[in-house]
Amino acid sequence: MSLARKTRILCVNHTGMVSGAEKVLINILRGLDRARYEPSVLCPAEGELAGAIRREGAEWFPLPAMNARFARRPDRLLQSMASLFATVSAMRKQIRMLNPDLIHANSVRAGIAASLAAIGNGKPVIWHVHDTLPKHPVSEAIRAFAFLNRGIRIIAVSQSTANSFTGALPFKGRVRTIHNGTDLCRFPPKQPGRSAFRESIGVSDQQFLVCAVGQICRRKGLLELVNAFKQIHTQRPEMHLAIVGKVVFRHEQAYLDALCAAAREPGIEHRVHFTGELGDVSPALQAADLLVLNSSDEPFGLVLIEAMASRTPVLATRVGGVPEIVTDQENGWLIESGDPGALPLRLLELSRNRSALAAVAERALNTTCPKFSLERFQNNLMKFYAELDPGTDPKWDLPPRPALARRGNN
Repeated sequence: MSLARKTRILCVNHTGMVSGAEKVLINILRGLDRARYEPSVLCPAEGELAGAIRREGAEWFPLPAMNARFARRPDRLLQSMASLFATVSAMRKQIRMLNPDLIHANSVRAGIAASLAAIGNGKPVIWHVHDTLPKHPVSEAIRAFAFLNRGIRIIAVSQSTANSFTGALPFKGRVRTIHNGTDLCRFPPKQPGRSAFRESIGVSDQQFLVCAVGQICRRKGLLELVNAFKQIHTQRPEMHLAIVGKVVFRHEQAYLDALCAAAREPGIEHRVHFTGELGDVSPALQAADLLVLNSSDEPFGLVLIEAMASRTPVLATRVGGVPEIVTDQENGWLIESGDPGALPLRLLELSRNRSALAAVAERALNTTCPKFSLERFQNNLMKFYAELDPGTDPKWDLPPRPALARRGNN
């Protein structure tokens, strides 16, 4: 690494809203060695992300919102392309001004835009893949674009996500799986005593509390969870369900409305609790007797690690990267996604076997959590950066960046 100056990392996020991928980006900024790296971030101004970036001491610069989505209708596809190229144009100007050594794009959409914006300037671009590519003709084009552009490197949040992204193409050493990690100190193991979270929703310490924590959207399977709860509510009258989270993207509002309507059904209307988003979910995880992640698609599932660190047992669907975290009946329980009978049956069984829950939770805390610490994630990412660090190669000994006339965090 060149001693003349720090390595400049430009992170790019296609949205200013904060969900799972953005929390990972914040962790990246938090863990960067500022003696070696100088981070800056491009993202839209709308949403909470810009403020979070500035709180981590990184420079923030505005980017037009990128409304590019998978679409089959020609008019919507044209709208997506127009949005993409507006973002690329703005990003290209910022890259020229900021003169980064590495570009870390925090999604596939951000990666496409960043790679197009970086054409001709020789900047290596990292695509951080947090999602499973859907089966769609556009996915094949994206996969081919990434494969043919030799300056692109891929970080996948799970091996499942890596396999989904690469398909049959021989990316070989250009793809690296780096599992997400969490700050285990922020999720201390539960201790005996009264729970303020339980008190806030009117659930006693003796009642069995199931929690679902995360973004409210269709793929999280929350409607199916409420329906499963309804099927067994007469058999377990002391069971309650808490749904912790909010809708992040507007198109999911109708799903939330349907979810709330299902929760008002007679018999469960006072036993399903919506808390909204919590700034700190640790009290909810500590209060839960069981965390359920009922996703139809889950590239990783960081909340599983957070629950395990809280000494709370987990029940999840066998999808995406979840089996890379959970081994059935060893550190949690797995069910098949789309099996309507599996979830209510397993909820019933586990609510009647607190000793099994405690044993599995203890095993997960001691053996699984250390594998997914924030420190391990950050160390693996820094090793990956070091492999691409232009300061190790004389051809990347670029001139100092010119002074900026205007900074986004002024």
